[in-house]
Amino acid sequence: MLGERRPSGWVPAKVREGRGPVRGVLRTPDCEETPQGAPLLDVEHALNVAENSGTRLCALCGRVQELTPMRAGFDHITDC
Repeated sequence: MLGERRPSGWVPAKVREGRGPVRGVLRTPDCEETPQGAPLLDVEHALNVAENSGTRLCALCGRVQELTPMRAGFDHITDC
């Protein structure tokens, strides 16, 4: 049994607090911190946003970790 299906896509949100280089965060649509009315990004657009050094992935959203391997690339894979 696969369980309940989560909404697809990622939502960019601005960071309003704190200091430092982080200016945005990617969240899932069902995250409790996702702003209302924010645009929904597909995986390609979410990866483009995630490439920005000022963007981090939300720690509250378990599904945003799906982007981590794609952000890191496939450099670790070698031919056998």
